[in-house]
Order: sequence, then structure tokens, then C-alpha cells
Amino acid sequence: MHIGRDEREDALELPFRDWLARVPGTAYVQHGSGMATTIYISPRVEELVGQPASAFTGLDDVWDTLVHPDDLGRLRAADLQADLDGTFRCEYRLRVADGTYRWMRDEAHRQPDGDTWIGMLVDIDDQKRTEEELRASARRFQTLVEQVPTVTYIESIGASVSPTYVSPRYLSMFGFTPEERLADATLWERLLHPDDRERMLAEIEALEEATEGWSFEYRMRHRDGHVVWVQDQAVLVRDDDGTPLFYQGVLSDVTESRHAQEELERALDELRRADEMKNTFLTAVSHDLRTPLATILGNAITLEHADELALTDEERADMLRSLAAKARRLTELITDLLDMDRLSRGAFEPRLAPEELAGLIERVTREADLPGRHRVELDLRPVVAMVDRSMIERVVENLLVNAAKHTPADAAIQVRLRSVGEGAEIVVEDDGPGVPVELRDSLFQPFERGPSANPHSPGVGLGLSLVARFAELHGGRAWVDDGVSGGAAFHVLLAPPEPVS
Repeated sequence: MHIGRDEREDALELPFRDWLARVPGTAYVQHGSGMATTIYISPRVEELVGQPASAFTGLDDVWDTLVHPDDLGRLRAADLQADLDGTFRCEYRLRVADGTYRWMRDEAHRQPDGDTWIGMLVDIDDQKRTEEELRASARRFQTLVEQVPTVTYIESIGASVSPTYVSPRYLSMFGFTPEERLADATLWERLLHPDDRERMLAEIEALEEATEGWSFEYRMRHRDGHVVWVQDQAVLVRDDDGTPLFYQGVLSDVTESRHAQEELERALDELRRADEMKNTFLTAVSHDLRTPLATILGNAITLEHADELALTDEERADMLRSLAAKARRLTELITDLLDMDRLSRGAFEPRLAPEELAGLIERVTREADLPGRHRVELDLRPVVAMVDRSMIERVVENLLVNAAKHTPADAAIQVRLRSVGEGAEIVVEDDGPGVPVELRDSLFQPFERGPSANPHSPGVGLGLSLVARFAELHGGRAWVDDGVSGGAAFHVLLAPPEPVS
């Protein structure tokens, strides 16, 4: 802008000058281009810069001395651009009456005659300061948002909810940049865990425009494939009139807390199970200890007074047989309990040696003290394997006793033996009611007695648990499935390694 004097100032109409003097700014009229000459400037300029309007006419360098030196280059560039398009626009700092600099907006338009410019200089310093404060506040808020360990986002309101801002933490949480998220409207849905997708899409579909916010917990997949549990919370932001503007929310990574919660739930389940096992153990053991002990004590007292009671030889023999049977039962129970304790402490190691299994199984079957009148059928192939003989004897005996307990007194029990590689498979099958699929795994847990067990029959539910543990110590496993005759078929796979020479 160039200031000088022109004789055409006197040609301005007085009403026009009065109007320019009253507008909320400093109006001016210039003639020419580039170094234009000011032919009029409103008296308000004196309030602004402390110099009368006459000071700006006839002097070329007054305006240059008032503009901030850092803004002169921008002002000159705006002058050159105005010569091309007929409009001058520039914001710069001007030294005012108190010696400080204030921001001005200067805008002028070329008139139809091609040489006259009419413009207005407006003080925008307060506006500039407010804008700068808002920008500084926004920078501080953005810095805060980007430092917190969550993903902050803003969702637009419309036909569908879509993000308009996503904080940089999105990259570390999900492996995608905020720009990738904003550019791909389907990314969030594609990252949803398959097990949570249907639920979350239904939740989003149910959202209405007036919904005040949401709080969801679901899983997403990171770019590298691992699962991220997130807590998604958002609130609806409204203007002063209550009109909804947008949703503002945060995504928090709750994977660790979720895993901790799952671990706690598992621990509580184990504690509950341990408590149930303790109660079952105490109930079963108290029954299984007291019953034979009572019989032993009663028979012993009776035998002690045999002469007084005039017992016959046959009665004495029956009592002695009962004493021996109850003592064996107590011995078996205590052995099972001690073995389970040693197994739980890892203090039970098999002593492997070559063993002809068919003969071993035949002997155990012949000596087994089975309740009822069960028919035991043997189908044994010749197999020699590296096994711990005492463990295999216990396996066969426990499977036979288990089959006898859960089948009618005259039921048939079949024992089969086959070679499998360097090991063997033992199968004990009955023609009883079978085992429901949902109970087949739990049967091999300690103190589980199965659905058909008589609550008054002996046994604490350790037999099948020991079978499974002994099979594992031989490199195999134990399981149950349906038998050929419809009953239960218990399998024990033995796959022991070759002994180290």
C-alpha cells in the first residue's frame, strides 16, 4: 500500500465521506496500482495509529514505517497479486498509537474504472489472539490425548457411524495407522474377532441417533493376528442448543486384565473343584474306612469270644474270610491314596522291564476278587513290551473292578490285548449301560465314580484316575468309548520308550 495525495480527493461526495467515517474500521480510497496513491482515508485512522488522516496523504513511506518488518514481504506479495486479480487481501501487524503491534485485516477491490481501489482496514487483533489461544489449547489437548494409553476417536453422526479422528495410539494397539483407519470404513468390522462380530454388529445396528453413548467389551485382531481385548466407551457431544454433534470415545486395551480375570476364574474353579473333591474324599473315605473297620472289629470281637458263643468251625471260617476280605479292601484303599499322593508329587517313576503281557493279564483276571457272577472273556494276543509290571497289574485290576461295579451281576466282561508298535493296547469292555459322552473325560479325574455307581458300594473314585496316570507314565493314555455290545469300552494305550543301555 502506498500513501500520497491526489487532487481527486475533493471530488468525493460529502455523504460518502460521512458514511466511511462511521463504519467500524478504517476505510480508504486509492488510485493507481502497485505504489497506489491514497486519495482518502477515514478519520478513524487517528484513533488507530495516533496520526491524523492528513499524515497519510502526500507521503509515500509513512505506511511502510508502521507495518511490522516481518510482514512487509507478505504485504508486497499481496500488492502484486492484487494487480492481477483486482482484489487485495492481506493480514499483517501494524504499529498503533500505544507503540504496540496489532493484527489488521486489509481488503480492497478495484473499481470498474480500473484505477480506483476502495478498501477497509479492520482491527482483528482480539480475534487473532482468541484463535491462537484456541489453537494452543487444541495443541495441548491433542498432546494430552495422544499421550494417554488409549485410542481416542471422534465418530460422525449420520446414516452410519464413521470416524473423523483417530489418535496415533491406534497403530500400537492394532498395527494400523490412524490414516489407514480413516481411509477404510470397513476396517473396524474386519478386525472384529469372529466370535464377537455378530454381537457387535447387532449392537451398532441398534444404536439410534439420540443414543447418549455406549460401553462395550469385545475382541479385535491385531494386524499380526494376535487378539486384543478392548473396552469401547463413548459419549454423545451436543451443542448449546442440545443438537447432537458427534460421538467422542476411547478404546482401552484390557487384554491383560481380561486374562487376569480368566486366570482368577480358573483358579476359583480349581478351588471349588478342590473343595468338592475334599468333601467327596472325606465322605467316601469315611464310608470306605468305617465299613470294613466295623466289620473287622465286629468279627474280631466275636472270634475273641468264640468259645463262649459256641461258634462252629464253619462260622469261624466265614468270619476269618470276611476279616481277610475287609483287610484286603483297606489295603487297596490305602495303597490307592498313597499312590495318588506320590503321583501328585511327581515321586512315582515306572520301572520298565520286558514283560509278557498276556500271561500277566490272565493271572490278574484269575485272581481278581470281583463282586457278583460276572463272566470274564479273554482275547489276548502274545505281546511283549517294556512296562512296569506292578502298574499294569493295577491297571487291569482297576478296570475289571470298575466294569463289575457298573454292570449287572451276571454281565459279561471282555478283556482284549493287541500290540501297537513297540507297545500295546488293553481294552476292557462290558455290556452295561455305557458312559454318556459328556462324562467320558471327567471319569478319569480323582474321586469321580460315574453316573451308575452305587453310593453304598465301596470305592472313592481313584481307580480310573490311577489307570490314566499309569498309562501316561508309560507314554500312552486312557480313554473310554462305546463298546461293540453297546456298553463301555475302556482303552489303555502303552507306548513306553526303549530303555537306555
